Amino acid sequence: MEYVLANCSYTVTEGPFGYPNLANFLSSEENFMIYRKFGYLQARLLLFKQDQLRWLEWNLENMDSAHEKKSPDLLTSRERDDARSGKRKVLLDKIMQTFLEYTKIVKAAREFASFNKPPKHDFFSVESYFDSIRPVCKSEAYIYWKDDIITLKPGREDTWLDTKLWAGLRLFAGRFAKELALKTDTKTTGVTIYSRSRVAKFLALINTLIILALLIIPVSIFLKISRSPQSELSAGGIIALLAVFTLVFTCALAVFTQAKRHERLASTAAYCAVLVVFLANINKI
Repeated sequence: MEYVLANCSYTVTEGPFGYPNLANFLSSEENFMIYRKFGYLQARLLLFKQDQLRWLEWNLENMDSAHEKKSPDLLTSRERDDARSGKRKVLLDKIMQTFLEYTKIVKAAREFASFNKPPKHDFFSVESYFDSIRPVCKSEAYIYWKDDIITLKPGREDTWLDTKLWAGLRLFAGRFAKELALKTDTKTTGVTIYSRSRVAKFLALINTLIILALLIIPVSIFLKISRSPQSELSAGGIIALLAVFTLVFTCALAVFTQAKRHERLASTAAYCAVLVVFLANINKI
């Protein structure tokens, strides 16, 4: 039995059903390494250990205050304090153990926070597998905890263009889509997956064409305006056109790339500078 998913077709092979089959599916493609991060439990454990430390800290302060009044010499010598009662040592050992447990959870939570949410097409693939195959019982089908899902695969999250392209591949099963697919033997592997490198190259081609268009179109318009005897565009009009094209370029960066804020600012400034230099030298062309 074969199920066509978002970006693969998965064949139920012979062998143990349930978790073994689910593990085979998740290990068949690194983009399917999607699991829960248990954010709620992380918060509960952190709060629990945090309050344990607060209580231990309070006990230590009370002990120090009591000894400051009755036996101040115990606060000046660890050996004397251990020899006389040893209560502070026991308490500090408990504090150390709890603090190490707390820091371990904090580090784990910070690491989980650095993981990305899976791209929509990868999540849809795994969710479709759960819907179609039903490898585990409903209560253990973790994929439906959508807000608590992360991907172990490193890398950036998809842009709007990535999402639309994957949606198109799901709908369009023609020759072009097949060319983007890996030529795998579904009888052997049970999986036919679109090549990430080919899709990435296609996305890079689209981005390049968009950038070229955003350079060529305004240059062509300004050149046509300068050479048209009937056109008398004021300085304000030229600045307005320049602002419009710069705004379109900025929006394109935000929609089609994952550039950070400072990268978009630098790219927009460079784009605007190119157009200004062209306008300054347009009469020499």
